[in-house]
Amino acid sequence: MTELVNFLSTVAPFSELDAKAIAELATHFEEKSFSEEQAIGDFPQPGRHGLYVIAEGTVKLQTPAGEELEQRGPGEIFGHAIALEGDSRDYQVVGLENGRLFQLSPEALEQVVAAQPLVGHFLTADPGERLRALPGRKTGTLRDLPLRPPVTSAPDTTIADCAGLMARHQVSCLPIVKDNALVGIVTDRDLRTRVLARRVDPARPVAEVMTPDPLSAHVNSLIDEALVEMMRLGIHHLPVLSDDGDLVGVVSAGDLLRLQAPHPLRLVRDIQRATDVDAVAHLTRQGPGMLAGLSRQGSEVTEVGRIASMITDACTRRLLTLAQEELGEAPMAWAWLAFGSQARMEQGLISDQDNGLLLAEKPDPDAADYFLKLATFVCDGLDASGYVYCAGDVMAMRNWRMSLSQWQRTFDDWMIEPDPQSVMNSSIFFDLRGVAGDTRLASDLKDHVLARAKKSRIFLRFLAAESIGHTPPLGLFRQFLQEEEEGKGKGINLKKRGVIPITDLARVRALEGAIAAVHTEERIRASAESGGMNAQDADDLVHALRFIGNIRLRHQVALHERGEKPNHLVDPEALSGLHRRYLRSAFGIVRTAQKALAQRYQV
Repeated sequence: MTELVNFLSTVAPFSELDAKAIAELATHFEEKSFSEEQAIGDFPQPGRHGLYVIAEGTVKLQTPAGEELEQRGPGEIFGHAIALEGDSRDYQVVGLENGRLFQLSPEALEQVVAAQPLVGHFLTADPGERLRALPGRKTGTLRDLPLRPPVTSAPDTTIADCAGLMARHQVSCLPIVKDNALVGIVTDRDLRTRVLARRVDPARPVAEVMTPDPLSAHVNSLIDEALVEMMRLGIHHLPVLSDDGDLVGVVSAGDLLRLQAPHPLRLVRDIQRATDVDAVAHLTRQGPGMLAGLSRQGSEVTEVGRIASMITDACTRRLLTLAQEELGEAPMAWAWLAFGSQARMEQGLISDQDNGLLLAEKPDPDAADYFLKLATFVCDGLDASGYVYCAGDVMAMRNWRMSLSQWQRTFDDWMIEPDPQSVMNSSIFFDLRGVAGDTRLASDLKDHVLARAKKSRIFLRFLAAESIGHTPPLGLFRQFLQEEEEGKGKGINLKKRGVIPITDLARVRALEGAIAAVHTEERIRASAESGGMNAQDADDLVHALRFIGNIRLRHQVALHERGEKPNHLVDPEALSGLHRRYLRSAFGIVRTAQKALAQRYQV
């Protein structure tokens, strides 16, 4: 019995129960043996024969017609409903070798499910439902913060009276409210830059200098989400609204800075104030440790990815400013482009650099020399900051400095006559975002690309074929396929085999629908909203991406904390039985989505 209890504590979903529940559960199991080619049972009505847990040996699951579906071994279960490639199947189970198993009778199974809803949900849910039901590791909501009742004023109050109100209450911002609705906000910075610096009459109404319709957040918004929005917009105060839309408080950068240290808001602020490249590099190299800390405290991969990319953005912008201080004013308008994971806002603890320069017009020799020096300064600074040079030379310091018309022709050529290299380029260049400079140039380029891509059916077909070439690591019978990487051991490369297949698929869906979003989750959601994907399938895919991404993130955090260089190679045996099963479910969702794309483009 002790052996059985210890064994069940490693088997999903029983591994999630407490010790007392597992001990009680173990008393209901009966041990049985099976032999090679022995028919163990037919399961046209899952659960009718109870539930089986394999202790030793391997079995195969097959259709009633004898088509093999998959193989299962020690620590895996059968007898419940299974869904393969999105479809529920009736199945038979046959022994592939001599072994033994533990059987839970139908009556005992019914009792367990009634007492332990988690078990019942695991046995009956489809893969997407399983992933959606996983408890999130969240950092809390704005409601969890000590929000003080806000000090407010009306739009027709004078600037002087508002300043006096802020001074008396020792607050650095003042929400402006009309008819119980938030209509604006004024900060101490606004008083300096919009009033004193411009010599505005303090007797004028505050409505003339306030920021109208400021960004606000719901009281149930996640702290991580609020943080990301404040970093994205460079703001330091965020009004918080109730369910009824009433103002209940204001979150400041200081409130978030007090939650933990170091903090991304402080790090970005310090990077923006760095006086030289060495200082930028020193600060930016603190990023991985800070991101690891966020993960330990509950932040998940989506939020960590956005914050990591914002740190890269801040580093890039500061290096561009320092470069211009040294080189002088640029001879024409320009935009710094980020490609790949930085553009998608999906970076992690490790990242190389993928970037380019977009110029307003074709440069003459002097201008070309200026932008070469600018690009070299920034790319060298990024490398010093931990963003290593791109192995494929996708960097502004190489050949990726072109005018808008040159960039447009380059993308056009890739789409008009697609070949393996152009399709490979698409996995990097078609995820683009303007980071600094005249970002309207980047928007113009993106609009051109989306309009052209939507009409380029042949190119999209090539792109779809390339995207389904990155297959999830499931073998013929749904076992994990592992690979070895020199110096890293053996495991599953969750970037190559898990994340990339989903980002590739989302890119195709975005281009075919002229979807401007670059973030993978946003692309998938937008595709569903426009009818490009089934809403349920899209939601399943988003949750599969989050689950795979979180497994990879926690793996990288563990390596970082051991002083090792983070990588993407995860040993599935290091995961719990439940997470191995959910990882298999996530890969199955990806495979189903790839089959739908292949059918759409007949590849």
